[in-house]
Amino acid sequence: MFDSAGRDTRRVRPPALGVALVAVPFLALLAGVRYDWWRYPTAAVIFLEPATVCFALLGLAVVGVFWVVRSYGFWKREQRLSWRMGLAPLFVVATTLVFFAVQTPTDRAFDRANAEMAMIADSMLRDGTEHLGSTEIGGYEFSTVFIRDGSCVYFVDGRRSTPTEVVGWLYTANCTPNLDRFRRLKPVVENWFSFEQGT
Repeated sequence: MFDSAGRDTRRVRPPALGVALVAVPFLALLAGVRYDWWRYPTAAVIFLEPATVCFALLGLAVVGVFWVVRSYGFWKREQRLSWRMGLAPLFVVATTLVFFAVQTPTDRAFDRANAEMAMIADSMLRDGTEHLGSTEIGGYEFSTVFIRDGSCVYFVDGRRSTPTEVVGWLYTANCTPNLDRFRRLKPVVENWFSFEQGT
């Protein structure tokens, strides 16, 4: 619709709740990966988990571009901002804050089990036990526990490990880890690191 001066008089709406709701499924996918809402087949996790994350990020990027275009169009037309424009960014920021504030199930499991894990590690070092098979500690199952690099004790998380990547925790009360062995080595609490090894 145009006025007598030829200007477009159609109402331009800012991106509002609809755009925010479109972002929700993609945010939910990221939350599902972070908080283990589902399990991937062990052999396929190395492909499916990154693919899920990439799909969710791509979806959020598309929503973000749409939000920017609509917001700019509204501002250019109306020469003002609207509180509705903040809904979609608010959803994304709130989800990000939750990711930082709420521990993952894996982190919570380690917090529950690490005292008993330390007892087992000290017992293995004291008794000269080099290897344990599948071991459940504090309700969390490790595919193997073993000593390497002198007196470093590895607790391998079989649920998160893949055929090409070993993931778990490293007990270092009596050793200095060889950094060249790890793709990632992150301090968790005193004498403990989370680690990743693989190609």
